[in-house]
Amino acid sequence: MGTLFRHGAVTFVAGFVGATLAATLVWSSAAQAQSDPPGRIGRLAFTDGTVSLHDNEQSQWTPAAVNMPLSTGDSLWTEPTARSEISLAGTRIRMAGATELDMLAVDDTQTRLQVDQGRIDIKTQAMDTSQPYQIITPRGTISLLQQGDYYVEAGSTEDPTQIGVRAGAAQIQGLNGQLLAVRAGEVGEVTGDAATPQLRTIHSAPPALPATWADRDRQVSYDQPPQYLTAGVTGYEDLNQYGTWVDDSSYGEVWIPRSVPSGWAPYRTGHWVYEQPWGWTWIDEQPWGFAPYHYGRWANREGRWMWLPPQRDVRPVYAPALVAFVGGVELSAALSRQSSAPVGWFPLGPREAYVPSYTTNRDYYQRINRPARVEDQVLAERWQRAERHEPAAGQNQPAAALMNQRFATVVPATAFVHSQPVSRAALQVAPDKIAAAPVAPVAAPPAPTASVAAVPAAAAPAGAAPNAARPPATPAPATTLATAKTAVAGMPTFARPANLQAPAAPGPKFAATRPTAPIADNGKQALPALAPRQGAAPPELKGGATPAPSQPGKPGEPPRQQQAAPQQHAAPAIEPKHPPLPAPQQQQVRPEPPKPAEAPRQQAVPQPPAQHPQPTQTNQPQQHPAEPPRQQAVPQSQPQPQPQPQHQPAPQEQGHAAPPPQPHPAAQPQQAQAPRPAPPPPQQQAHPAPPAPAPAPQQHKEEEKK
Repeated sequence: MGTLFRHGAVTFVAGFVGATLAATLVWSSAAQAQSDPPGRIGRLAFTDGTVSLHDNEQSQWTPAAVNMPLSTGDSLWTEPTARSEISLAGTRIRMAGATELDMLAVDDTQTRLQVDQGRIDIKTQAMDTSQPYQIITPRGTISLLQQGDYYVEAGSTEDPTQIGVRAGAAQIQGLNGQLLAVRAGEVGEVTGDAATPQLRTIHSAPPALPATWADRDRQVSYDQPPQYLTAGVTGYEDLNQYGTWVDDSSYGEVWIPRSVPSGWAPYRTGHWVYEQPWGWTWIDEQPWGFAPYHYGRWANREGRWMWLPPQRDVRPVYAPALVAFVGGVELSAALSRQSSAPVGWFPLGPREAYVPSYTTNRDYYQRINRPARVEDQVLAERWQRAERHEPAAGQNQPAAALMNQRFATVVPATAFVHSQPVSRAALQVAPDKIAAAPVAPVAAPPAPTASVAAVPAAAAPAGAAPNAARPPATPAPATTLATAKTAVAGMPTFARPANLQAPAAPGPKFAATRPTAPIADNGKQALPALAPRQGAAPPELKGGATPAPSQPGKPGEPPRQQQAAPQQHAAPAIEPKHPPLPAPQQQQVRPEPPKPAEAPRQQAVPQPPAQHPQPTQTNQPQQHPAEPPRQQAVPQSQPQPQPQPQHQPAPQEQGHAAPPPQPHPAAQPQQAQAPRPAPPPPQQQAHPAPPAPAPAPQQHKEEEKK
């Protein structure tokens, strides 16, 4: 990850080398990006059939669930009869059957995906074109250059690799460095292997999405995000289908879910999982349950829950769960449930601060709370309390009370750690008892053997007794759950269970080499190996094809290289006239290039009489017949700017009434040279061109006489 970040940020850092302060800020941001999680993340939005998940910390594939967060290091596999959809901050990625997709790098600076096998369809709505958006395939690297709609076939040992552009623009770089630009309505195709790759453009519309996606398209909308949200909020696409936006007198525009179970409250229909680097993360069961649980805040008015979206003009930052926790020995004693070691949580209310447990970076703490309009004073007080390991709220702190604490959900610690469904494991707790429990200083579940209200001895007032800083001793419940300490406050919390066996799920039959290091030390991406076809054959495309240039390309040159072929066809007619003749003529007659260009085309008569006195007709007719072939080569290539200066003597030729018979015989063979039926004659007549240096000095003499 560190190597990958440095590669993506090299341009950004280089732009600030001149100023010491700016460079310091850049390196500070780089260090922060390496230590803190990104604010941008993906989501498994939809599944149909068997879909499996694999991450860097797993040794096997496990079942994937809707609303699981997807970040760098995660991989998905769809069985041949399955399909799935990923949403990523305004980007929709749909996976066909028998498709393996790796998230090489998904953060605030780049998006790098790897399609080992199968097909994906990508539609972007909020892509930052200043950041790299790449898709690695077995035969090359695809770069998406514009907002658009794309189709990618990874290819197999039997099938080519393809990038289709329905809208936008893309580019694919082959294994040998060749670049192929692909525009809207085209498909770029790569065949062969690393030794002999072949790139070509197929002039055919990319295949449409399968009809099986029609129902999903009627349910969600990526094209038009809600007017109260930014497309940077991952998961916005489901809100219009499953809820209603209303104007609340206190909070403005809020979203209210249409249909929820009886007794429902936020963070009650789902389960907890441990996700690096955030820690304990909420996975909701509702189809819309992503954006409202990782962005914004919740409020309850007269028994009706409403979600307050993040501020539109502030960049949203993903959070694993915007909740506050209760637990520890105090909760066990209050509920008289020492044996179950209970732990509880509740949604944060409007303008309440979220204190992450996984970082000590105060800038990150401010960024993640800024979209919720939390006041600076509140942020400062909460951070200071967390550093002192003081409860966020409790019975003796009415001023710090959190508005949704009485709606807390409580489960046994074992159910929490083992990711059991909360709706089946929830304990019945009286609201007054849960409201009196101390709230953990950070957003992490307190270990049942620790005291939430305990203050480190170093923080006790001077002169106080050693035990004055701690509440009365409470018997701790017996538990064998592993614990760890939070980054902020050092609070004991649940660690990721080491011996938790997740159910196995099927993976790809042909396992691709898993990308442990997304980019090698030499800056080149290691491509996956070609796999045999495991699903259906890709759709057949019909249309003409244009091969890519044979020589490797450079960034930004694909369009020019594609036009290189016609330029080579026109070369035979121009090469004989490239010797020193054009150079001096261009320098002498540069001030009047448009006139000679117009004279031969219009064959105007008024100009010739004014130019009768100019001599040297013999050499000039040889240049005059050169004009027709150059004009005929115009539609084929772009070398017109060079021949145009040679047309400039033409008006001098036309000024002589007698010479016309001489140019005609010379022009005829040159006209035959343009269609190339008889190349030898033009070459023979091109040899007399050397006398042309003579007219140049004569023209100088005439000009001196004038």
